[in-house]
Amino acid sequence: MLPRPVRRAFAFGALALAGGPLFCEANAQIVPGSPGPPPPRPERPETRPPAAIEGERYEPIGVQVGGFRLFPVLELNEGFNDNVFATTASSGQTPSFIQIIKPGLELRSTWSNHMLNFRATGAFAFYTAAAIQNYQDFSVGTDGRIDIQRNWNVYGGLSFNRQHEDPGTPNTVSGVNSVTIYNQSSGNVGYYQKFNRFSGKVDFRTDYYSYYDNGQGLAQGVVPNTERDRTELRESVRFGYEFINNYEIWVRGSLNQRLYDNQPDAAGFYRNSSGWELVGGFTIDVGGLTTAEVFAGYLQQNYVDSRFQTVQGPQFGLAAYWTPLKELWIKPYVKRTVNEAAFVGDSGYLGTSFGVEVDYKVLPNVRLNGRGDYSIADYQASPSAGTTNRYDQYYLFQAGVMYSPIREFFVGPQYQYIYRSSNQPGLDYGQNVILLRLGARL
Repeated sequence: MLPRPVRRAFAFGALALAGGPLFCEANAQIVPGSPGPPPPRPERPETRPPAAIEGERYEPIGVQVGGFRLFPVLELNEGFNDNVFATTASSGQTPSFIQIIKPGLELRSTWSNHMLNFRATGAFAFYTAAAIQNYQDFSVGTDGRIDIQRNWNVYGGLSFNRQHEDPGTPNTVSGVNSVTIYNQSSGNVGYYQKFNRFSGKVDFRTDYYSYYDNGQGLAQGVVPNTERDRTELRESVRFGYEFINNYEIWVRGSLNQRLYDNQPDAAGFYRNSSGWELVGGFTIDVGGLTTAEVFAGYLQQNYVDSRFQTVQGPQFGLAAYWTPLKELWIKPYVKRTVNEAAFVGDSGYLGTSFGVEVDYKVLPNVRLNGRGDYSIADYQASPSAGTTNRYDQYYLFQAGVMYSPIREFFVGPQYQYIYRSSNQPGLDYGQNVILLRLGARL
């Protein structure tokens, strides 16, 4: 097992590289002039016998298979969506019941050195009143790490994912349309080494997106799916310095290239681009109870087609994990990314999200969970298109309860509300989704 600073660096680095929200831990204060961080909050000594402690464990333990541990799960969901196509109330809304089948297998190594994991998951949804939105998502992948020395290793991973775009999310057409389905093939490789208090990491990632034709095209104001196929490459270098134990400052620079298979697209635009990002950050880990990473810098995406505007601006992010109580964890996050746009004449959009996730163990076998998120999709339209930049705001609220009568089974309701506000007419919508989750696991 690697020391906590190395494990932390890998977790944060991989999430930051992917451009997704960073989930770490937050909230530790340093009093000016103090010798260091406050000590971890002391836990109450455990005086119960081992059998009593084990009787209150409801997390899956898996099945030992040689040097691995296998975690199988099967979840069946019955849901109701009151606005399947994410349309305005004035244009008419389609409600539908949904049945979702979610199998999964995860195989994790249990070695003292090195690491190798495999996974296979699926999500198959069937709409009773909107069959054109049925989808069959699945993902298979592997990731691993070779430990050269204590603070020196190489790592990598491969995955294949079949996914879909939900109506109402960025880049989807408004109204009753067939679901957009695409394949994503991903791979990454990296190198990490720490010298005393200095650390360095180099990472390379590639993603290939291949879309299925669903009949959408220029008449609906979007680039046809058959012309959205592309390769995205990303190279990143990070250097850090741990000036106090578990307190690190760092700087990261990255480049990216986005290369489309078909150039120009059906509207005559060349969508290839390249970009860069330079950020500096600060990471803390206080006794495993509180961890946080915050960073800021600048990003820019430049397009081959001179009619496209450069997407640029401040870059910033936050990833935190805070456990103020033993039964409670809180994950605030902030993220900003440059994303490809599927609308005709738009080069891309700058996505910014602010949110928090909460999980509270009311009883050993009863958990409450919630999430709140505010996101912005700021599109960059070509001046030659003669239109104003589209600006969408998303508000999300989610809450659920999970009850485990025994370790191997879980059941519980979940509620989600999404509202989109746009500066373009006819794109505002509200959506309520209710799910009843039932699952079995080992």
